[in-house]
Amino acid sequence: MMATAVKRGGWLAILVVYGIGLGAMSLVGILSPLTVRITADLQAPAAAIGLTIALFSLPAAIMAMVGGGIVDRIGPRRTLVLAAPVLALADAVVFLARDVWLLDVGVLLAGVGYVGVLNGGAAMLMGGLDGATRTRAMALWSTYAPVGFSLGLLVAAPFTTAADWRVAPALHGAFMLLCWLGTVFLPQVPPRKADGVPVREQVGRLFAALRRRDVLQLAVSAALPSMISYGTSLVAATYLAKVHGVSLAASASIVAVAKIAAVLLGGTVTGTLLARDFPPRTLFTIMVGVGMVAQFLLFFPGSPLVLAVAGLMGWLFTFGALSGVCMAAMPLVAGQALGGGTMAGTVNQFVSLASFLTPTLYFASSAWGVYVAIALAGLVVALVALPGVVGAQRRSAPAVSAS
Repeated sequence: MMATAVKRGGWLAILVVYGIGLGAMSLVGILSPLTVRITADLQAPAAAIGLTIALFSLPAAIMAMVGGGIVDRIGPRRTLVLAAPVLALADAVVFLARDVWLLDVGVLLAGVGYVGVLNGGAAMLMGGLDGATRTRAMALWSTYAPVGFSLGLLVAAPFTTAADWRVAPALHGAFMLLCWLGTVFLPQVPPRKADGVPVREQVGRLFAALRRRDVLQLAVSAALPSMISYGTSLVAATYLAKVHGVSLAASASIVAVAKIAAVLLGGTVTGTLLARDFPPRTLFTIMVGVGMVAQFLLFFPGSPLVLAVAGLMGWLFTFGALSGVCMAAMPLVAGQALGGGTMAGTVNQFVSLASFLTPTLYFASSAWGVYVAIALAGLVVALVALPGVVGAQRRSAPAVSAS
């Protein structure tokens, strides 16, 4: 069954899954630079948009783990088939919103669709692929959130000063419908059967990952770099514009292009290295050091703009690598005991909780030293938490070797 899934899916299926992931995160990137225009148009206080953006992460923060169990029951293909049109519907609500409460409803609905994507996408790649292809695909999947956010920034850039801002979510909705059509190319990954299993045991399976120390360690190692990356994305454009005197539109474009290039490069290089037996823990350790230096260069006010942008790209490359290591380790840590959806849901529960708290944490201060301190502390904890199985993945999971 696995071989059939790989043959039917392959890289076309990977591109469809990745495209849905990009779309799922793009709406947040679209809304972020348009906050002033949106609040003015809806006659709402400027602070209201902060709550609106936070609502996107709320469904995942509450039900990512449960959502992972649902993915295992109905299958990742069906999950993605359902999630894509939900995201398109959310765009329609945002487009039609004339009051901030309806905008909140649209963003919250997008968050519900996102729960299906972040669990269903990982489960599809874990269950529909194997060998070196799966390793590379999981490393690529680790980049969808920051790259999707950046694409949203680029889509929104023309509408920061001219034209109707509602065109941006309309374009996003059209893209999600296109992704929905692409789901016909996704392979069938069999769901985990629960016939004859008592409800109590099914619930126990859902939360079984919480009793696994290595799963919790991996979740922490994945969540903290994600939190730092999300926080950096939220403040970098405004910070660079303020410190270096460039326009917000130009700053947002710089951040977006730098992020797409650097994160994709980091995820791709990571997948290639891991597929060729490069020690994951060694790679993670090196990237933690690079990330610390990059965060300092980005936020230190004395850095010239060129060096600050280099620091931004260095950090984004680092995040692509750190997240790639964690994503590639997920099927290894899960083994045969946990379904792909349950494993993804547990890790994403931690990531989503961290993401939900990130805006408050990063917007609480505009001091560059605070941003750097958060990054340093988070990276150290992520390194310490990385489970030992990641350092011996070839011995414990030969199925991931190059084929």
